[in-house]
Amino acid sequence: MDEKKGFTLIELMVVIVILGILVSIGTFAFQSSQQKSRDSRRKADLDQVTRALEMYENDNGGYPVGGTTGVDSGKIIGCGDTPKIACSWGSIFSNTTKATYMIKLPKDPKSDVTGYYYESVGKGYRLYARLENSNDTSIPTTGSKEYNQNCGVGSTIYCNYVLSSPSVVEPTPKP
Repeated sequence: MDEKKGFTLIELMVVIVILGILVSIGTFAFQSSQQKSRDSRRKADLDQVTRALEMYENDNGGYPVGGTTGVDSGKIIGCGDTPKIACSWGSIFSNTTKATYMIKLPKDPKSDVTGYYYESVGKGYRLYARLENSNDTSIPTTGSKEYNQNCGVGSTIYCNYVLSSPSVVEPTPKP
């Protein structure tokens, strides 16, 4: 009898299929952890912005207004002295006579696709972001699970996460 050493074609195919399955599972887990990491950063970024806005309110007797049209839409109108100008996400949040509130207003980790949005509401504000992990407990559970606020850059991507000042009620999600 001739004894042959090596693997059969079937054995090799089984190993390749098993490796393919393991790579698919690993890739999915890696992408999921990246999404969760970016979402954690978004929440931390907006939390830092709320602290800066509280300092601004303490110094100026009110929160800054929000830009509503054109290139200023969704920006904080609170930089500079008189007149107040829009603070771009990714730039300094400061006025020259009182204080610097943030060295750099954060930008969304995927700033080429999504962005943060500031809205002044009465004597308060709302800060919006778009979370990627659809299972995040901070996303509303009613309606479309999104707010009627655009968080997309050059497109219609609606926000699904909001932080409000203490005096402002959280908005209702879109139906």
